[in-house]
Amino acid sequence: MTGPDNAKLVGFKDLLLTKCGLGFENEREAALIRGLRQRMSNRRIEDFDDYHGLLTGDIDEFNRLVELLTINETYFFREPDHLKLLVERLIPDILEERKSDRIRIVSAGCSTGEEPYSISMLLHERYGTDFGRLFSITGVDIDTSAIDRAKHGVYGKNSFRAVDTDRLGLYFEPFGRNEYRLKEEIRQVVTFEVINLLGTVYPASMQMPDVILYRNVSIYFPGHVQHAIFSRLACLLTEGGYLLVGAAETIHHDLGILSLVEKDGLFFYRKLPNLFIENRRNRSSAAGVSGLPAAGAGQPATPTARGQQRAVRHGHASLAHARERRSSPDAHALFDDALGLAQDNRPDAALELLDTLIRRDDSFVKAYLLKGTILLNSSRFDEARENCNKALAKNPLCLEASLMLGIIARHEENDDEALRRFREAIYLDSACWPAHFYTAEIAYARGDMKRACSAYESALRILEGDPSGDRGQTFFPLAFKTDQFVAICRHKLALIRVQGK
Repeated sequence: MTGPDNAKLVGFKDLLLTKCGLGFENEREAALIRGLRQRMSNRRIEDFDDYHGLLTGDIDEFNRLVELLTINETYFFREPDHLKLLVERLIPDILEERKSDRIRIVSAGCSTGEEPYSISMLLHERYGTDFGRLFSITGVDIDTSAIDRAKHGVYGKNSFRAVDTDRLGLYFEPFGRNEYRLKEEIRQVVTFEVINLLGTVYPASMQMPDVILYRNVSIYFPGHVQHAIFSRLACLLTEGGYLLVGAAETIHHDLGILSLVEKDGLFFYRKLPNLFIENRRNRSSAAGVSGLPAAGAGQPATPTARGQQRAVRHGHASLAHARERRSSPDAHALFDDALGLAQDNRPDAALELLDTLIRRDDSFVKAYLLKGTILLNSSRFDEARENCNKALAKNPLCLEASLMLGIIARHEENDDEALRRFREAIYLDSACWPAHFYTAEIAYARGDMKRACSAYESALRILEGDPSGDRGQTFFPLAFKTDQFVAICRHKLALIRVQGK
């Protein structure tokens, strides 16, 4: 059988790219041709157009071709440094912060299951026989036959190239000729599902994980598909969660969607609040001196009462601006220098200058806000909270301080306090989309889909409704990578609608 002509081959490429994101350009084209020939021979089909038509209407045949084209090259304890980082550093940090619920781990593109089972073994070694109470692990892959093998937990010698004899004897038992089966205590913590990562909706088992491993999978995808899948996986993560990719893939996913973090010489991604210090030294910020209501926060307000409340808030804003204008030129210069250092990723030097500024002029509200943001980005939550409260003491209606206090409470899993702060921010200004967004996230995690839907819709309406390109209000010195928030709102609303059917 000869190969398809170029036009027909393009049709197969487009079909595979559209339905599951697989790309077959350059050197991978030969693998596609071999796969097509094999499946057509198996089905006794001679004409490439006929086989293309079969693929578009027969999902089982499409899956058989995909299984043939994806190389399931994996083994236990592959790239062990990242697994060690996960089990010895990241998971203990999560456990220290976690008040309840099991830690959820997703292995995306798990192939025949060696990766999630490796994690299960390492967790058993660290946390003992009760580890199943603390953790749940989900492995997903598009390859049905690979998932079937993973569920059975039976492996041959190629899977054991990095397994020492002690682990082999401890966790496996002979099963047939030259094969071993994982023991039940390791297998019972791991579940598997067949999932197309380019699919429209991910199942409940993948929602809100603390950790996603997406290692050595994106090599199959062209750049725009890599971006799309990485964005979707980022949306799934719980706030503060981690996403680990293969050592050779790290730089390709530094898209500004998640924060790139280094620990012990290894790089990984984390879902942080996406706060960064934006350059506003030569811009006025209406939000820079806004804030909390003095009383009655969270209570329904008539239009007249809301107008009066805003007038009071802007009166406080004018007073705060006036105090800062009376500050010495030296104080403003120190602040500008500190802001520049923060933007240049020199937080310690910025904090030192801000401390000098505050000692000279303790009425400079923006100095407390900038200091609080730097500390929050460094996970120094107690110190960040202290500076937010100092900002509120100087300006009782400081919206940014309220917003930051809500984010701090969210990090500490004090959702009731976080909701109180976010309600205050919304009461002050209904255009405060981050407060709507984080309110939605809390409601979604609690299963309150009606409230989550309303809050996501409010955030999305504000973000998409601003023709200026600023995506709504800005919050000095907090700035948000808003494209990610738009994507998350759309994704969560789609999930809620599917669940409601």
